[in-house]
Amino acid sequence: MVINGETGAHLWADRFEESITDLFKLQDQVVARLANSLGYELARAEAQRGAHSTDPDAIDLMMRGWAALWQQPTQESTTSARDYFDRALKIDPQNAEAMVGFAYARTRAIIYGWSTTAADTTAARLDLLTKATAINPGYSFAYYVKSLTLFGGRQFPEALEAARTAVALDPNAAYGYFAMANAEESLGRCEQSISHLKQAFALSPRDPIGGVWHMVLGAAEACLGRLDVAIAEENRAIDAGYRTYLPYALLAAVEAAKGNDAEAKLALAEARRLNPQLTIKWYVERNGLPSAVIVDGWRKAGLPEE
Repeated sequence: MVINGETGAHLWADRFEESITDLFKLQDQVVARLANSLGYELARAEAQRGAHSTDPDAIDLMMRGWAALWQQPTQESTTSARDYFDRALKIDPQNAEAMVGFAYARTRAIIYGWSTTAADTTAARLDLLTKATAINPGYSFAYYVKSLTLFGGRQFPEALEAARTAVALDPNAAYGYFAMANAEESLGRCEQSISHLKQAFALSPRDPIGGVWHMVLGAAEACLGRLDVAIAEENRAIDAGYRTYLPYALLAAVEAAKGNDAEAKLALAEARRLNPQLTIKWYVERNGLPSAVIVDGWRKAGLPEE
C-alpha cells in the first residue's frame, strides 16, 4: 500500500500471488505494478522535468495535450490534443514529447475516422517520430506510438519491431507488450499475442486503456476459435468504458460466428451508429486484416464489404 506522506491519502494498493520465498521476483512485480499504476502521472512528471523544452508555454501546452489524450477516445478530445501539441511545436519545434503526442493524436484520428487532413500520411507521422527519437533516443513511448503508426500502415513486422524496442527501453512498459500483441495478432500469431497481453495485464492490471487490451485479446481468442472467451473479452472492453465502434464491431463478428444472430445484429447496429463509415474495407484499411473468423462473422452479421 502507498500512502501520501503529507495528507495520509490512499494512493495505491494491490494483491500479489507470488510466494514470499521468491523475494526478487516479488520485488520486480511490485515495482512494475506501482510504476504502471502511478506512471501516467509520475512518469510524465519525470519526463517533463527532463524535457528538452525550456519554454514554459510549450511545456504547458504539451501537458494539456497529454491530459486530453489520456481520456477515453472521442473526436473532441483527440482534436483538442492535436491542437495543443501543434501549438506547442510552433513555440518549440524541438519538443520531442510534443512531437510524439502530435503523431499519436493524428494516428488516433485516422483509426477512428476523425482525420480531416490529407497530410496525415503514415510517412509524415513516422518522420515526426524519427525526429523525436533523434532528440530523445530513450523515450520508450515514442516507439509505442511508432508501432501503432506502422500498424495502421499495415507494416506489421515493422510494428512488432518498434514495440520490441519500446519494451527493451522500458521492460515495465505494459503498453509495449500490448503493441507487440497487436502486431502478433495481425501476423496470425495469436498464441503469442495472448501471451503478450497477459504480460501487459500483469504489469498494469487496472490500466486506463485496458479496455483496448481486452478488445485485442478477444480478437486473438477468436482467431484460435475460442468464441465464448472472445465474446467475454469484447464485453469486458465495453464494460471498461471503451465504447468506440471497434469492440462493438468485433463483438458483432464473434457473436455471428457463434450463431448468435440477434446479439450480432445489435452489436453491429451500435458499431455503425458510432461509425457510419464502417465497412469491411474501411476497417481493413485502418486496422489491418483480422482473422478469417472475424471477417466471416462480419459477413454473416451483414456488414457491407465496402
